Amino acid sequence: MDIQREPGSSSKREAILDAATTAFRDEGYDRASMDRIADLAGVSKRTVYNHFRSKEALFQAVVQTLLDRAVALKQVEWEPDRPLEDQLADFARAKTLIVEDGASLSLLRVVFGVFVKQPELVQDVLSRATEKESTLPGWLRKAQGAGRLSVEDPNLAADLFWAMASGALFWPQLLEGPMEADRRELLLREVVQTFLARYRV
Repeated sequence: MDIQREPGSSSKREAILDAATTAFRDEGYDRASMDRIADLAGVSKRTVYNHFRSKEALFQAVVQTLLDRAVALKQVEWEPDRPLEDQLADFARAKTLIVEDGASLSLLRVVFGVFVKQPELVQDVLSRATEKESTLPGWLRKAQGAGRLSVEDPNLAADLFWAMASGALFWPQLLEGPMEADRRELLLREVVQTFLARYRV
């Protein structure tokens, strides 16, 4: 990500990021302009370029912020005295929380639209976010060490869990909008129970 920073200018940078998030979310990537973002941030266009060399770099920073939030939601600690169902439900719930928020959902749709048309714009950011998602494999190793699960390949098992959670909870809401709470909870529990049916000791 090609970002330039000025000393002591973090508040302006945050204002620009907030403004860019609003502009990209509401107007889409192609229509959002650096002039519009500068106006929303209450700064000059030159100030925007002092922090972000290009519109592409600014969009990447917005995507990075969104994905950092999504990764943060998945930081679930292993708790040996807590039911496996509840802990895994927290992981699955993290996959759906990001699309339950209307503003984040709108921005995600813009991001994936850009990814389809210009994958090079966000591919590196998405790859870095994927690399950070190591919490679930670590959790699975601890569950196996405690004799609660039998998982030969924690990374493979984690990929399977996220694939199920994404298919049941993330993609339908991204494409169709938030689910009814009862339906979402039912699917979440089914994902967890299906996973445990395969790996529980």
